[in-house]
Amino acid sequence: MDSNRFHIDTATLVNIAEGSEEAFRHLFFAVLPWLNPYVRKVIRDPDSVEEVIQETFIRIWISRDKLPGIENLRAWILRVASNECFTWFHKQATARMTTALPESFPEATVNEVEELVASRETLHLIKKAVDQLPPQRRKIYLMSREQGLKTQEIADQLQLSQSYVKNTLSAALSNIREFLLAAGKSIPFL
Repeated sequence: MDSNRFHIDTATLVNIAEGSEEAFRHLFFAVLPWLNPYVRKVIRDPDSVEEVIQETFIRIWISRDKLPGIENLRAWILRVASNECFTWFHKQATARMTTALPESFPEATVNEVEELVASRETLHLIKKAVDQLPPQRRKIYLMSREQGLKTQEIADQLQLSQSYVKNTLSAALSNIREFLLAAGKSIPFL
């Protein structure tokens, strides 16, 4: 299938929005052929690709009520996948930061040490970028990424519209991306 010619008819999207698992399965098998290579290119860890794709489809299912109104479904799905990739990288960096270097440091491979140092540096830069966000943007970002709250949950807690929360999260990710790029870190999916 040519990924540039991806199309799901409106009736299928309406059925998904109404909770049809069969219609969602149709979407899944239509999207997977071009989404899988994209995530593989970004993540580069074969064991984690399936996890990120699964999280992407969970997010799509959670937001299924919006599907009929999305103008460019392919771009929207890629954005959801990119956000899930970013979340995966953030979790990986956090996990590596909390894991101390092995006591047998001389036995650690050069690649392991380089990865650990790069992860710590990236996590430090992300934290620094988050600290520089405007207060409301920082609060919404942290509620999403650290507390794992969905946009509707954040909107309800802060008494904001869901679209405001989504736009604020998007702006926060954009700010973090710009900060990382300015620091010389290349993040291909953001």
